[in-house]
Amino acid sequence: MSKTGKRMIVNSTAVIVGIDIGKYTHVAVALMPDGRFTKTLSLHNTREGYETLLERIRLWKDECGAGEVIIGMESTGHYWEVPARWLAGKELQVVLVNALHTKRAKEIEDNSPGKTDAKDSRIIAQLVRYGKYLNCVLPEGVMAELRELTRIRQHIVTELTQKRNYLRRLLDSVFPEIFTVFRKSWGKTFLHLARLYPLPEDLINAGLPAGAAKLKQSCRNLKIKKLERLHALAGSTVGVPVARGAYSSGIRNTAGRILTLQEEKARVEKQMENLLAEVPESRFLLSLRGVGVVSAAIILGETGGLCRYTSSKEVIKLAGLNLFEISSGTHRGRVRISKRGRPLLRHILFILATVQAKKGMPLNGEYRALIERKMPPVKALIALSRKLVRLFFALTRDQRCYTETLSAVTTKAA
Repeated sequence: MSKTGKRMIVNSTAVIVGIDIGKYTHVAVALMPDGRFTKTLSLHNTREGYETLLERIRLWKDECGAGEVIIGMESTGHYWEVPARWLAGKELQVVLVNALHTKRAKEIEDNSPGKTDAKDSRIIAQLVRYGKYLNCVLPEGVMAELRELTRIRQHIVTELTQKRNYLRRLLDSVFPEIFTVFRKSWGKTFLHLARLYPLPEDLINAGLPAGAAKLKQSCRNLKIKKLERLHALAGSTVGVPVARGAYSSGIRNTAGRILTLQEEKARVEKQMENLLAEVPESRFLLSLRGVGVVSAAIILGETGGLCRYTSSKEVIKLAGLNLFEISSGTHRGRVRISKRGRPLLRHILFILATVQAKKGMPLNGEYRALIERKMPPVKALIALSRKLVRLFFALTRDQRCYTETLSAVTTKAA
């Protein structure tokens, strides 16, 4: 919605409630139609606190005879979602104010950089009055499930990376030769080997036939020649000879944790796949070669579904891929992306752009055309990310699966 449209909605007869969100306590204030602020209300993050706020809102409406109430709040971390959902469930209009806007507008009220919860709530209400807010999108049903699953998977992937790096560091100290046999430090055989025989002497003491038989129970694809080579290297390793007990415990526990995380990641991805089958628009995204289950789940979970937007520009802005420049007079600044949207959505679009840029992929021609125009590779990938948004939006809008002939036609109208 345009700024003019927002200002028309926030008319002079509406009561605007600004809420400064906190972890345990929120502070609310009402901006009345005559421009007067009410006394601030401090409420706890409990049902009793929200019931008190609801009763106070009724009193504010009756006091000035307003027919409409708009509640504005910052999207502070994850704390805003509970009050936003509770108030929206009471059929109240909830909108979001960018925390950066609140920070930069705090000197307008009293020409002071001072910050208090009461002051922030008043600034939030004023920003809503001026139409400086975003519509509150609260996904429901399958979309809410997908959003939470993508966040869970992201945490698992982050921990997996940390654990893999830590395991590599431990084995580089006690048995660096192992990486001449195993190139990947996250393969199933490697992890079972590290968990069963964390130190070189453990492998030697187990003996080749017994050690191979034990590993075969967990890893059917184990190659005996590789184990024989590893057994020979264990006898002449240059690994550090101290703190063997600590290293053994660290390697065994870390390898076990990585195996558990990999199983959890596979389980979450299977849940994503099952949920995507319930979303009609997922098949339009998956029709583009190179887009997988995880990518589609992140795009739909982060946006709440592309069908709820009126143009691809809204999705581009949500991803923080909208362009801006800082220019003045004869100076023309560089064009950049704002990066003020959802970082996970922007990240997955960039990853998909790198996939599409490869030879033989559907949008490789688009990428090569940008490179031939002397555009730097990173900028070309960002441009391809924006192209992907327009393409996905067009496919969803037209309810069509991707074909090579659709790429140039549908994205122009998005």
